[in-house]
Amino acid sequence: MPRLRLKLPKFIQTRVNQHYLDISLNRLLPLIALLTFGLLAGLVFNTGVVAPYDKILHVGFYALLTLSIHSLFCCRLRISAIVAFSLGLLGEGAQAFLPHHEASLPDAFANGIGVALVVAAIALMRSEKRQAVRSQPVEFDYQSMGLEPCQSGVSSKRSSEK
Repeated sequence: MPRLRLKLPKFIQTRVNQHYLDISLNRLLPLIALLTFGLLAGLVFNTGVVAPYDKILHVGFYALLTLSIHSLFCCRLRISAIVAFSLGLLGEGAQAFLPHHEASLPDAFANGIGVALVVAAIALMRSEKRQAVRSQPVEFDYQSMGLEPCQSGVSSKRSSEK
């Protein structure tokens, strides 16, 4: 895959592990999905969506936003979550001052659910990968347990070695 690396400014390099911004297709896909979702939601629902369906849009948008921040900037998961949730709170706060908009606590809660879903999914995938790497085959001493292994119809190295 083609990869474009942009060097980050010095004041940012001192605070992060990575000194460049990696722009490749697999890092841009969540951002493309976010932009497509935002564009389609804006075109289809330009008159506004009534509750509870607008909460589904909030959850989806902020889930994609969290995933986009995390994959594009290669930052820690908690930083991605804090930035996305903060943007949600700032957006709800700004709506309090805009005409024809209203800030609501359920919208902020839906934003948080979207962020939490992505954080939980990424954390689960990481723990599964760590568990798969860490897991070693466990050898049982059947004789010390007073058991004898049963023979199955499937041949394996162990049964052929005995």
